[in-house]
Amino acid sequence: MPTIALPIEPPPTHQAALRILKTRDGRQFIGKTSKSSNVKWSKTAILLMKSEFIKHQWKTLDEAAQVGVLLVYPNTKDSAKIQAKTGEIFIPKSTRPDVDNVVKTILDCLVDSQWITDDGLIVELSIKKVYGKQAAVFIDIDPYNK
Repeated sequence: MPTIALPIEPPPTHQAALRILKTRDGRQFIGKTSKSSNVKWSKTAILLMKSEFIKHQWKTLDEAAQVGVLLVYPNTKDSAKIQAKTGEIFIPKSTRPDVDNVVKTILDCLVDSQWITDDGLIVELSIKKVYGKQAAVFIDIDPYNK
């Protein structure tokens, strides 16, 4: 299967978008407000993912899968200096946000854009968080190789 390249900054954390909300009859539940930056990012990502899915005429993956995610954040002054000095394309990012909180949003978008039927099918997940010249998210999806 392909590599999905999203030319947008990685999403805000999943947890930052969660709020205690109330139904019309007053019951409480944990959900996301429609104004949250996480919801806005998800809508944009789903549109981009769906267009890639349709353009290449891929079939929805309905079996055990392995997924690789590369989160590229825009360079800071320090990472740009290191990048210029070493010639490396990507510099590891060891600061917040936590990768586990960020990747939940991406996996939900894969399901919503029909790349995979259920994120529970993912049996192997590789995540890398780096600085680069241009912010982006790259996602590899493949059937699981035993």
